[in-house]
Order: sequence, then C-alpha cells, then structure tokens
Amino acid sequence: MQPYAPLTTDIGQAVDIIRQGRVVAFPTGTSYGLAADALQGHALQRVRNLKHRPADKALTVYMDPSLYETHLELTAAEIDFIAKRAGQAITLLVKPKTSLDHLSQDGRIGLRFIDHPFMAALAEAAQVPLTATSANISDTPACFDVACVEKNFPGRLPDDLLKWYEPADLAGAKDTTYDLSLGCILDGGTLAASEASTIVRLDGEKITVIRP
Repeated sequence: MQPYAPLTTDIGQAVDIIRQGRVVAFPTGTSYGLAADALQGHALQRVRNLKHRPADKALTVYMDPSLYETHLELTAAEIDFIAKRAGQAITLLVKPKTSLDHLSQDGRIGLRFIDHPFMAALAEAAQVPLTATSANISDTPACFDVACVEKNFPGRLPDDLLKWYEPADLAGAKDTTYDLSLGCILDGGTLAASEASTIVRLDGEKITVIRP
C-alpha cells in the first residue's frame, strides 16, 4: 500500500483537511493525538471507526482558549485552575454548552489543556473545538513517533473488508466514515515517552484526580 497520509508541518493544510471532516494526527506534550472537528458528527464517527472506539467511551476535546466561553460552562474555580495550570498535561472534566453536549457523559466532557506548540497553532487556526484522543487503536499503547501512527492507521479500509463493519453491503469506503485513512500527520518528530494526561474534576474548590 502506498503512503496515504503525507507528513507535513503546514498548519493551514491540516486545517483544510479538518474542515473537510477528515482526521489529522498531531503531536501533544504526551503522545500523538487525532484531531477532527468536534462539531461535525461524521468526523467524530470517523475518529471512532479509526480507533475502533466504542460509542460509550468518551472523546476528549481541546480548543483555542478564545472559544471557551462559546462552548463551555466554566465555573470561576475552573477558570482559575486552567489559568494556573496552562501548558500542563491535564484533562479537566467540565460542563459543555449545547454545541458540545453530544460528547458529554454524566453532563461533562474532557477538556485537554494545550501543551505542545503544534496543538496551539492548530487550535488557533481551526477556530473550532477539536478532538484530542490519542492516535492509536483503542486499548493499545500510545504513539510517540510517526512510524507508530502509520502502523496503527495503515490506510483506507479495502472495500472487500467492509464485512467487518455494518452495513456489510456498503458500496465503498471512499468519502465515507469507513475511509480509515488520515488526511495528514503533523510531524512533531519523536516525542519523549510520557504518561497520558492527568484527568481531574473540580466540585467547587475541591479537586478530584480521576486518573493520575
């Protein structure tokens, strides 16, 4: 199979791909992630199909801080927490506004803090909430380099293998959510192996660590 996902450092190219409802791999401060427009339902389904991620498992998001007021119901304590811990590998469980309610579980969504320059540039250019889920098949190790991302997502699912999915008689994968290819990979080189982001929740002033 020929390479399907060009390596790039062009943020504009990546944003164009995301606006088409496709998925871009990008580096974070912990591992590579998958960015799709969190407001496009078919883009979210494509992420789930790529990762083999069950519908009952949440997808985290991140966005340019200028969008927080539009999409999130942040408390004063949460705003203060975000300001003091900006740039850290943290996912904060917060209440979404209507625009992101489709991603909520128990009334909250995971807001991933921006901790890598490519994350910041992509969010600023896209000006929409983006998925921040890790770039690997569900329940497999995280990816810290491009080779690992390519191994996890080797390209479009051949039409003769669509019997793995429903509906089994789908005519073809191209331009559907069964097109299991990445639009591009933002090349951040090899990342230092790190643990996944810390997941926390605030209830008033009380901080609860869900995942260290």
